[in-house]
Amino acid sequence: MVSPSWLAAHRDADSVVVVDVREERDYGRLGHVPGAVSVPADRFRDPSSVADGKLPAPDDFADLVREAGINRTDTVVAYGDDGGALAARFLLTAAVYGHEGDLFLLDGGLEGWREAEDRALTTAVTDSEPSAYEATLRDDAPIVDREGVEAAVEGDAVVVDTRTAAEYEQSRVPGAVHLDWVDLLEDGRLRDEDELEDLLAENGITPDERIVLYCNTARRLSHTFVALRHLGYEDVSFYEGSLTDWVRAEAPEWDPVELQEQVRYYADNGGFEAMVDELGEDVLGRLKLIGLYHQKQRGYFMLRTRAPGGVLTAEQARAVGEVADEFARAPEEYGGPDQNPVFGDGYLDVTTRQDVQMHWIEIEDVAEIWDRYDAVGLSTMQACGNSVRNVVGCPAAGLDPDETVDIRPVVERVSQRFLGDHHYANLPRKFKVSVTGCHEDCARSGIQDLGLTPARKDGREGFVARVGGGLSDGPRVASDIDLFVEPEQVDDLVAAMADLFVDHGSYLDTAVNRLRFLVAEFGPEEFRDELETYADFEFVEPDETLTMEYRGDHVGVHEQVDGRSYVGLNVPTGRMGGDEFADLARLSGELGDGELRLTPNQNVLVPHLDDTELEALLEEPLLERYSPDPGPFTRGIVTCTGREFCNYGIIETKNRAIRWARELDDWAEEAGIADDHEAIRIHMSGCSASCAQPQLGDFGLRGEVYRDDYESGRAADLGLGGDLGNDEFIDWLVGKIPIDDVPGVVKATMRAYDADSGPDESFTEWTRRTANADLREIVTDPPAREPPAIGTEVS
Repeated sequence: MVSPSWLAAHRDADSVVVVDVREERDYGRLGHVPGAVSVPADRFRDPSSVADGKLPAPDDFADLVREAGINRTDTVVAYGDDGGALAARFLLTAAVYGHEGDLFLLDGGLEGWREAEDRALTTAVTDSEPSAYEATLRDDAPIVDREGVEAAVEGDAVVVDTRTAAEYEQSRVPGAVHLDWVDLLEDGRLRDEDELEDLLAENGITPDERIVLYCNTARRLSHTFVALRHLGYEDVSFYEGSLTDWVRAEAPEWDPVELQEQVRYYADNGGFEAMVDELGEDVLGRLKLIGLYHQKQRGYFMLRTRAPGGVLTAEQARAVGEVADEFARAPEEYGGPDQNPVFGDGYLDVTTRQDVQMHWIEIEDVAEIWDRYDAVGLSTMQACGNSVRNVVGCPAAGLDPDETVDIRPVVERVSQRFLGDHHYANLPRKFKVSVTGCHEDCARSGIQDLGLTPARKDGREGFVARVGGGLSDGPRVASDIDLFVEPEQVDDLVAAMADLFVDHGSYLDTAVNRLRFLVAEFGPEEFRDELETYADFEFVEPDETLTMEYRGDHVGVHEQVDGRSYVGLNVPTGRMGGDEFADLARLSGELGDGELRLTPNQNVLVPHLDDTELEALLEEPLLERYSPDPGPFTRGIVTCTGREFCNYGIIETKNRAIRWARELDDWAEEAGIADDHEAIRIHMSGCSASCAQPQLGDFGLRGEVYRDDYESGRAADLGLGGDLGNDEFIDWLVGKIPIDDVPGVVKATMRAYDADSGPDESFTEWTRRTANADLREIVTDPPAREPPAIGTEVS
């Protein structure tokens, strides 16, 4: 490692090349160290392969380095803005492929460089002549295979797990010690050497031992590798392959029934702290399997309740609402009744998987909540965790006049088959299934691990299967594998796919162990062939697929197949008071047939209304807030939990989204465009994950941190033009827009769309037709930002 001062003194030397590994847009827009060349991490780091590790092919790496003008004998100094992990990855890759010059990591990264006033950044692209770089795997490359790890465990070396403590506790190489790579840092820089020596010695990591590193994303072990070599450790190597079978065999018990019994015991015997003291902190990860997700406030949980296909009886919905109103309340130390300025207290959230979740739940209350749920047939089991999750279904199942198959029995059969099943309680990752019986793909088959939409074979009604869809990092649209499935075969197909996942998925490489990576690696045809070997029925092709289009939501008044009506109520961001949810359950019993439906857009349906009852419902005061006829922005807003409760959240989402939607609806009315747009879909995730499905929105947002010459604060990456009906995700256009600038960006974009779009041209079609450079110009021209006054505190 070298300091920023060292780099300032040496960067002008002919043999020194400075490499910036950040995203190309940040290199060009936010600025970089003068003279640095851009080698973005996504071009040399391959997180897509489950079986082959993460190193790029030698020729691919050589092409990349040649383009940057780097020679094999150059001294290379790499930096990024993530604590140095990705820059370390570049250096380790170069070392493995025979780079002959010195390789240095800039301590403190870009922030360290900027700390001195005389170290300005530039946005000028560095011109460099292509080199003749050759890359060949060194014979003495510091890589070990599985046999090498096994030998190390037997005493040949110290095996070091560089993942987070939670990941380490969940599953690890037997005998490995834990060293979270970020523990080596303080404020983004390497800690004092004396501190590091003490930390490493506590874990049995000393210079006289041989060290073998592993993690699940390669970047983390790379930083640890560089740090140890900097400290004088001579014998350090790393492992990148799959340890799935070994780790799975050593994983802790994931029995959902046993976990429920443990929670019931501790509810009456010491509560949270006693449970953690006796079972260990790792129990918090396992509790996800029974619907308990430890939130950022220690000792409190998010509780998620399953609603298969989104269907709840009025009795069930009333129980959920009453539980939220009574138990989902913040303690005084976190604000009590006033803990949330918009929603107050005692609220719940409808999710994009037709679940209900609530916060501030304590272990001491969970047993009573489960007893109430048991009385009405509800469950929290496997609502979270690496299991078969809540099955998503068309929220208008059994109601839609154009429905081919009533999916409700199918959803119920799948849900019951896997509920509490020990064998399927610890899959490599979560397994998401959707079933749609109408012709509009309401349940979003394109983003599911297994999505089923209606089809026919020899006059029989059934489904066609799509596999390997998903969002987050490496988003992928599900592949049609030309497989016809009878309604009675669906649960067998889910079991076959789960068994394949257990055998081929990775329990260690959590960055690449979603089913979509397996489908990509096998290829759809080979995946279908492999899946058939697990199934108990013969695979056949459909004669006809029946999905005609994609439906975004069910807001409004709609006619049912029996002549009655259902009303789709807009619940902005999915959040409503527990008392309001219970009141809505009461109305569904008094006016309808006693049923509520939850939708993938975080909304609620009230079905089975005669004309008189429909009119009575529409006059209810509750519908002033949860309207069947909302403004376009309120109708289209979707958010995740956000920074309020989530450990990963960077920005607050729920309150902000409500405020934005209302302000933007008022603006749309004033601008005269509100009636021209049924829904303008803003999907906002509080971090880089995809809980709010930002890839599907007209506007997709994900939380970030913004820094410029004057201030730092919350920000968002922005993308435009998602359209699942055409299997298109948004294009991410710009990064780190200051969060307060987002409404202005939305307005500017909508003005440009309305001015430039053709007749009946959708927003997505317009964004695809318009050059990205033109779109960037629209969204990156917010009002001028004034520097803060001297002494102003900026967060």
